[in-house]
Amino acid sequence: MSGRGRRAYGVLVVALFATAMLSGVSAHEQETYNVIVVADGPMPANITDSGFVQGNAVVFRMKDTTENASIRITIDTDLDGVFNESHDNVSKWLVETCPLTENGTLADENCAVSHMYAFDLNATTGDYAYRYERAVNGTVVSSEILTITLQKDVHEEPGVPGMGDCFGIGCEEEVKVQSDDKENSAVVIAVMIGAIIGIIGLSVSIINESKEAEKVLQEEE
Repeated sequence: MSGRGRRAYGVLVVALFATAMLSGVSAHEQETYNVIVVADGPMPANITDSGFVQGNAVVFRMKDTTENASIRITIDTDLDGVFNESHDNVSKWLVETCPLTENGTLADENCAVSHMYAFDLNATTGDYAYRYERAVNGTVVSSEILTITLQKDVHEEPGVPGMGDCFGIGCEEEVKVQSDDKENSAVVIAVMIGAIIGIIGLSVSIINESKEAEKVLQEEE
């Protein structure tokens, strides 16, 4: 490959990288909403935070220290008003701690202390009912219907938690503010335009050089 060919290839790589950056800027980054479940129930009980949007996840963490207590969460994901294990999202019976083996692995693979559910990026917005059940010694002692309000993801938040961050009750880390999407988009677009112009210029130059080389060879013959 000639020197100019290598340079054209390099500019093309930059353009493709800029395109990937642009896609990343516009894409929604998943956030995880943290719900702590104690003896009195989930905290918060109803999720109404305006930042809980399509593509986000909610995780319920069992922190009820009552002896032999367990909880189960059922989310009415099909919005039909009926809690059905075959159509809705149902957690295992969660406990406060799980026994471990000497190697640090779960002694019982079915044991769980938390449950997470992630909403699709195009999930229907609105109020999702979820059922919270609390049992002691295997007997259900309380059951309550609560609400998760899913907002539309309109990409207008000036700063939101990043990938892997959590918000809601029990999260100690501060939310990091991200750069403004419009500014990032403008920078990436400018880079892409410059790269494309460079590719066109180099391509034209290479074509012209090829024509001149052919002309010289024809004259020599």
